[in-house]
Amino acid sequence: MSVNIIKRRVQKLGGSSLIITLPKSWARKIGLDVGDTLIIVDEGSHLKIFPPDSNMVQIAETIRLRLPQHLVETGLTPLIDCLYVKGYKRFIAQLPQSEPSDVVLKLVDEAKKHPKVKSVNMGFNEIVISFDGVEPETPLRLIKQYNAKIQELMDVIEQAKKKPVNPDVIRRLASEAEDLARTIGRTLRKHGLTICEADSIDPSVATPLTIIPHMLEHVYEELLKLDETPEDLIRKLKTVLLEAFGGLSNKSSRRITMALKQAEDLRAEADSVATVKPKLSKLAGLIIGITLLVRSVGESTLCESVSKE
Repeated sequence: MSVNIIKRRVQKLGGSSLIITLPKSWARKIGLDVGDTLIIVDEGSHLKIFPPDSNMVQIAETIRLRLPQHLVETGLTPLIDCLYVKGYKRFIAQLPQSEPSDVVLKLVDEAKKHPKVKSVNMGFNEIVISFDGVEPETPLRLIKQYNAKIQELMDVIEQAKKKPVNPDVIRRLASEAEDLARTIGRTLRKHGLTICEADSIDPSVATPLTIIPHMLEHVYEELLKLDETPEDLIRKLKTVLLEAFGGLSNKSSRRITMALKQAEDLRAEADSVATVKPKLSKLAGLIIGITLLVRSVGESTLCESVSKE
């Protein structure tokens, strides 16, 4: 099959839409007419355009890879995770020649147990893996899950004195939130995304997101040691986190701006409390640290949220 490289100038249509024209020869060859629908496959750094032919779409959504020996030995899970996140629907794993049958069966069994895999079939020296129809996790979807986990943490913290929980519970919630933050970071790095390029969040926010859950864990531990609970500070901290991560997941510049203002007000109030009530200084210091992390997250994403709105 010959490959023709054709350049097209990007033009503007209306307020913000960008358009290019299709080559007449190609449109004529596949019988395109005005009103026909084309299928565009986003492969990250480039696009592929197909006529409405399901077979072509299936080819575009399928990736065939020859497995290196080290993956045969260590397993397919990391590769399946990566390909699923990148949006592929089908993965054909070509095996090294003469691979022992017990090794192949082990790989098949591993693939079948993966939560994102819909079906696994064996061919000659290859394993065909189809992913389920659920959309792959995106940073914005993950940040919504992260926000829910942080709010769950704050619910426990609010009840620290009235309904204390087993330390393992707060530790588990913090660990789950941290895992989500790390997944956000890995997802961004796999795609090489920034908030500008992919309706996503800036990779730099992943680091403070991993720290905040464990600082909240320390907030809970500190509250248990105190004779009095500064309920107003805790309530305001919960509001700041809800506004910050809710605004981030919804790309709302209004909510992010509100969270930044609330974070600054809370920082000043916590600083004042630490001065007036020395017994609360450690708790106030933790809250101040969290507000600074929230500001770091909010300031790194605010300008992009405004530009998208």
